[in-house]
Amino acid sequence: MCARNTPNLTNYFSGAKQSQQLSEAEEEIQQLRAEIEELRDKNSGELERQLEELRTQLQSQLGILSIPIEQIEPNIEQPRQTFLTESLESMSRSLTSDGQLQPVILIQRENHLLIFDGERRWRSAKALGWQTLSAVIIPEPTGLHRKALLTSLHREDLNPLDKAEAIARELSTITGLELQDIPRILSTVVRRLNSQKRITSLVDLITADAKKQEKELESLDLSDSERAILSLLLDLQLNPASIDANIFPMLSLAEDLKLAIRAGLKGVHAMALQKLSAKNLGLTEQKAKSIREETTHKVIVEKLSVVATRKLVAEVIASESEVAVTKNTKKKAVSQASNRLQKLSLELLKQANPAELIELQEVLRHKLVEIEKVLKQN
Repeated sequence: MCARNTPNLTNYFSGAKQSQQLSEAEEEIQQLRAEIEELRDKNSGELERQLEELRTQLQSQLGILSIPIEQIEPNIEQPRQTFLTESLESMSRSLTSDGQLQPVILIQRENHLLIFDGERRWRSAKALGWQTLSAVIIPEPTGLHRKALLTSLHREDLNPLDKAEAIARELSTITGLELQDIPRILSTVVRRLNSQKRITSLVDLITADAKKQEKELESLDLSDSERAILSLLLDLQLNPASIDANIFPMLSLAEDLKLAIRAGLKGVHAMALQKLSAKNLGLTEQKAKSIREETTHKVIVEKLSVVATRKLVAEVIASESEVAVTKNTKKKAVSQASNRLQKLSLELLKQANPAELIELQEVLRHKLVEIEKVLKQN
């Protein structure tokens, strides 16, 4: 495996005054290729250090500006779409007690100022009623979403749903494929390469150079769409098999579980809770959703582990299965009783003595009263 240089975020924006340099997409892509493996395990702190270097560089070139908050806009291409209430409250306390310690980084896009880094500070300051924020500004770089993706992708606190949506959006933008088709195409090619025992060779390409990646992909007998998706994932130095197994499944979660993830639920817990489906529970979608939401609340409040969550889900499914069996048994008993009554033909009734008929008549009258009560309740 060839060695990788530590990624340098400040290089992506070097010479911020020369905006024409930022249009050289090919050169930027080569520079961006260095961003990856170190960030995966240890570079959350390193990334913060590089952002600080970028702020310092921009301060020396352009200075710190006081920007009216109403002129600042969130970047819709920002991969992070989840901002937990607790996180925003913590930032608000920090701003109130210590003030704004770091300027936000804004990107100039025509007449708009988009947030590149510092959306939590912007949201919190806005909630506090602040009128301005300290900021440094850079011209819009090419591939804005790509840069936002790379600077966020390997941060430890980026939840898997935000990550899945950001990656899918990037793949769709570059390839032109429909968003909903991308997970299916990736899953198909990963399964095929697994069955061919060639998935390992694909994973080995994550840290390879562009030429080797291209050469190896040519040998895998891929469709155009499969090749485009794998090529871009490798370019982002992401493991296609891992994205298929652990990240893209987030996109197919029930909406209530997506909301729970955005509120702080872990992705692995959400995948376990997804098994509480209408099909598995033998219930309507609405009833299944109600049970799933109740169980999700229990998982969050009690801070259950993944193992405990899976056990709880299995217990809920088993419990609902028992209820269904009991209901079916009762229905069967009523049906059997009805069938037996219908077998009491006129000839059999004629053969019975009056005392037996009077007893049967009383039983039937009593049961008819009970049936009327049940029907009124329903």
